[in-house]
Order: sequence, then structure tokens, then C-alpha cells
Amino acid sequence: MSLQKKLKNFYTVGYLLTLKKSLDGDAKKIKANQNRKIRKLMKRAYKIPVYRKKFEETGTKPSDYRCSEDLAKFPTLTKAELRNWMQEEWDNNPEKQKDLNILSTSGSSGTPLKMLYTQKEQACSDANWARVLSSAGYNAFFGKMYSFATSHKGPRKNNRDSIIQSLGFMRRRVVGEDHAVGDGLAEVIDDINEYKPDLLCLRRNVLVRLVNYAEKNNLEIWKPKFYAPISEMIDEPTRQTLAKAFGPGLIDAYGVSEMGSFIYQFPGKDFYFVANDIAVANVLDDDDNLADEGRIVVTSLYKHTYPLINYETEDLGSSYVKDGLRYFTKIHGRMNDLVKHEKGADSSALQLMRIANHTVGLSQFRFVQKSYHDMLIQLVRDPFNLTLTNEEIEEHFITEVQKLYGDEFDIKIEWLEELPPEKTGKQRCFVCEVE
Repeated sequence: MSLQKKLKNFYTVGYLLTLKKSLDGDAKKIKANQNRKIRKLMKRAYKIPVYRKKFEETGTKPSDYRCSEDLAKFPTLTKAELRNWMQEEWDNNPEKQKDLNILSTSGSSGTPLKMLYTQKEQACSDANWARVLSSAGYNAFFGKMYSFATSHKGPRKNNRDSIIQSLGFMRRRVVGEDHAVGDGLAEVIDDINEYKPDLLCLRRNVLVRLVNYAEKNNLEIWKPKFYAPISEMIDEPTRQTLAKAFGPGLIDAYGVSEMGSFIYQFPGKDFYFVANDIAVANVLDDDDNLADEGRIVVTSLYKHTYPLINYETEDLGSSYVKDGLRYFTKIHGRMNDLVKHEKGADSSALQLMRIANHTVGLSQFRFVQKSYHDMLIQLVRDPFNLTLTNEEIEEHFITEVQKLYGDEFDIKIEWLEELPPEKTGKQRCFVCEVE
């Protein structure tokens, strides 16, 4: 193991001591701190060829960028550009490889992308997540967390407590996700009930399947103080299903694999905070102007070796600005989730999502466009809400889809016990199978 990797834990502690303890506070101080970091970042970016080219294209220099609003003048960075740059960095600098972490996206929005992280950058991301949980009310020092291994790191070789954990501090159980299907869910529920965590940190679709399995089989499931669905965005049916099972302790985190999470909704709040000391989250309209609703474009303020500046997340969001700081009210989802039409332009699948999000009695849903004229709608009942019958829900979906597309689609509705995840472990609300 390289020296840098051995030092990662020390870097993490350092960031925990220096990052702001709360995401809220004095707006002027938060803005001033963010502006200072933007100026430092842009000076660094000017020395990197991929960004130097963007400066030259716009005829700007680092001193032209002094605040988050100024970043709207800088060209955005696409996934394709980032993918090519990361591959070149990896191929051309073999001497650095031993010190780097590689985080791969799932490829759900296209070709998988490998993001390079230095140990310091990874440490800041880890420290930020710990800080976020603390801001939400979770005590990382005395609390107990139950989580699945991420796609980047496997489960522990064993779940024996470390010396610190055996003393009751920083307890965490990390388990594999492969067995969390079918009747294997019963074992997961038993494990959770035995461990009694203060925080559940699992994929959204796994949490929903646990809840549905427990209800169907009359099983009790431990209600933690907090739960944080990860890797997948929360739709309204999921939000309602989880709230009925686990209560009000939802920590909703939004981010991208290329830099981690940076937008958060805490229990009891009807808006999302931005972690302004590690990120700038701007919203751009179709003309690349700052807007309250549009594309979410993120700039990482802690990644200086491999910066992300005006990175296209390919997600849409609704927001507002108060006292110079941006807050979000809704994260809408992928802008590249498109319904394909044989004789017209592609259209956003967000209109379909709204149908499901305003339908009571569902815990999961998925639209699958099979062809130009065939639409499959897969639905899973919310076992806690029987307000509408299956037939009433079906009629509602068919009516609303026909309002959008007329008789363009032959609609088939399929009721399932649960939606199986994709090979990546994730679930998507819309899938287009049209080439």
C-alpha cells in the first residue's frame, strides 16, 4: 500500500476538523468562503490543458471568476470530455496510479466513466458525508450505522468490531448486497432487527423491497432514527412508503459518483441544502443562463488535482436563491431519459414520472418503452395504502398517458410483487428499449 493511501484516514480527520459543522448559518460568511475557494480553484484550473482550452475559447482568465454566478460564463464539462480526460491521465501517468482511487459510474446514462481521486480528495468526500449525517442529527461517534458495501468497495472480510467499535464508538455494520433478494430479505430484516442501527444507509430499491417483504410476511422491521437511501433518487411513492414504515427520519442526498453528494434534504425540511463549502450547484436553462429551473451543473471546490468545473450532471432541478445562496425544492431526474417517437422529436420522460408521483397506492413503478408503439408500465402496490383499487390505478395511468400521447402507445400494465433491480443494483423509473 502506498504512503498516500496509508495517510487517507489522517486526511479525513483533518477535513472533519476544518469543514463547517453545519450546512446552514450566516449566508454572507458561507458565500464569502465559497467565493474564496472558487478563485483558488480557477487559478489551478488555468494550469490544466483541458480547462486552459476552455478559458481560451471564452477569452477569459481566472480573475474573471470570483463567485458562483460568474461560473455561468465558463463552458460546461460533459461526461464524454471527462471520460477522455480521465483515461488520458491514467494512461500517461503510470507512476501516479498506486496513489489513486478509481470510482466508476454505473453506466446507466451511457458508457461507464472512471473517475480518478487522490487520497486527499477521497478523504474530503468521506468527511463531508460524515459531516452531513451529523448536520441531520446522527451522532457518528456514538451512533450505529447499517449499510451495504458500495459498488466501489466490497463488504468487509468479516463484521467483527474493531477495538474502537467494541468500546461502543463509531459502530458500523457493512454487508454485501447480493443476498438482499427474494427470501434472502428475511435474513437482512433479521440482521437489522438484531443490530438495531440508528441509521440505515441502503439503496432506495432495497429499502422499499424490505418494507414490502416485511408487510407481506407480517414481519416486524426495526425503525431507525434515520434512514438514507443511496445511489438512486427518491420519487414520491417511495418517499411515502418509507415514511410509513420508518417514520420521518429521511436523509435525502443527491450527488454524482464523480464527486460524491452535495445536495441534501434533512428530516423536517421541505427544501434541500447545498454543501456550499465543497461545491457550487448552479442551474442553467437551455441557453446556458442561470435559472431557477433547469439543468443542474456542479463544480467541486475540493478536487484540485482532477477538478470538476461546470460538470453536466444530466439531471434537472427546481431551485431558488435566497441571500445569495441556492436552495433546491426538487430534483427531477435524468434529462436524457427520453421517450422516443417514430415521427417526431424525443420528449422528456419526466411527464410520465409525474403521473406516478401523483398516484396513491404505489410503492414502486417503472415505465418501459418497448417500441415506438408499445409501453409497458410495471407497478408494485403500497401495502400500507389501499385507497384505490388496482383497476382504478390502471385506469388512471392509461388515461393520463393517453392525455400525453393520444393513441400513440399500446399500453400494457404489469403488477409485480417487487421490481427487480438492474445488473448495477440500481433501479430506473424509465427505460427505453428503442434503438
